[in-house]
Amino acid sequence: MSLSKKVFFLSEAYKLHGLPGFIRTLAAGIRYKNCKRLILVALSNPRRIEKAITASKNHDFHFATPNELREMKEIDEYQIADIDIERVEKDIARCLVQWDGDKLTGYAWVWVSKLAYIDDGVYLTLPDDAIYNYKALTLPEYRGLAFQGLRHLKLLELLKGEGVNRLFGFVDHFNIRSLQGVKKSGYSPVGELVIRKTNNQVTSKLKLQTDFWPGKPI
Repeated sequence: MSLSKKVFFLSEAYKLHGLPGFIRTLAAGIRYKNCKRLILVALSNPRRIEKAITASKNHDFHFATPNELREMKEIDEYQIADIDIERVEKDIARCLVQWDGDKLTGYAWVWVSKLAYIDDGVYLTLPDDAIYNYKALTLPEYRGLAFQGLRHLKLLELLKGEGVNRLFGFVDHFNIRSLQGVKKSGYSPVGELVIRKTNNQVTSKLKLQTDFWPGKPI
């Protein structure tokens, strides 16, 4: 992580939690210097978000087709890349879109494979009933309405027939705002992964909660 990004996250910690939050984040940064520390989270017990349900009464939720993503790619604000379209074409990933008429409110991406890519050289095998929610976006006009949390619920509804009951993700421990966001969406910590890269080698240390992983991932 770049120095500028660390400074940004420290300032965010101070804004959100004052001096104690700043000190905790700084201490964690010193302790995990030259490491990437990721908090593994899962949505196992989704809750209804009445505010978002009411605000999205006439919205359309569906998995985007490759052609739809190509049209979306023409709008820079939507942040769609060629690799995203390719992944959908090859059934590597799916993108749940939420449309308010002809206006995109946002989307949530899931990785179809149970082998979740975490970082270069680091993968985790997920439980059979979990899927990796690896990327999301809410357009500025629609922020503050809890739509991201609602899209998580919609994902579980749409994927229930495929045996999916839980969503998995991870957040960098420095990113206090994102940690708060996933907590508001109903996610809970299920583990921690520390990745260290030195001299062209990658080492990792993994802590897991057995109620999410009945057996250790590969």
